[in-house]
Amino acid sequence: METKAETAIPYDLKDRFGIVTGAASGIGQAAAVHLARMGAAVALVDLNQAGLEETVALMGRQSDAPTLVFTADATDDGEVQRVVSETADAFGSLDFLINSAGILRRSGFLEMPLEEWDLMIRVNLRGPFLYCRHSVPHMVRQGRGVVVNVASLAGRSSSILGGAHYTSAKHALIGLSRHMARELGPRGVRVNAFCPGATLTPMTVNSTTEEEIEAVAATIPRQRWATPGEQAAVIGFLVSDASINITGACIDSNGGSLMI
Repeated sequence: METKAETAIPYDLKDRFGIVTGAASGIGQAAAVHLARMGAAVALVDLNQAGLEETVALMGRQSDAPTLVFTADATDDGEVQRVVSETADAFGSLDFLINSAGILRRSGFLEMPLEEWDLMIRVNLRGPFLYCRHSVPHMVRQGRGVVVNVASLAGRSSSILGGAHYTSAKHALIGLSRHMARELGPRGVRVNAFCPGATLTPMTVNSTTEEEIEAVAATIPRQRWATPGEQAAVIGFLVSDASINITGACIDSNGGSLMI
């Protein structure tokens, strides 16, 4: 049995190439910046062009690795296929996919419009599925790849900060990740769900009152909300070879909280 320590630095992502969706703000933006700091070349995807420009500027302060930018709808199959194809052609490789794009609504179950249910499922579940569907074949051909689907602590239990549609989509995303891991592990592709707890992103802050933020913080053992940068560090770990034996997992980063 080989016992000699590896000489490679496990957190070094130099010569790794991938896609981050939802890269214009929040955890997606922080993940893109963190991965660039680790040496990766990243394709940024979002509908918010101004936010993408901000992300590019932040990345430029951390790395000189190449960056691609796409304004695209994660629920449109044709647009997703274009993003993945052009990224793989430009980089010559597709080593990781971070599905971070998502939206949050807070309608009560009894008052929830059907259109809002459909929208939440499309963005928070169909979108990640489409990016996986078009990205994974490239990874299989290479014999390696990593997918991180950003779910939520709501996908572990439920959430007072999001509606039943948000909770349902995140539960399903965890299930999708675990099933993909089982199928794709023998072909060199690792798939994990990442479940952040309460995090101070524009998405959550814009839909939450200051009183609610304080009330949620009081329920967290660490007594505070996480920052996007703290969550991005976990994503970087999951992309790196330091997590080479982790697949089919649901990785929590919630400050010890059981629900949000």
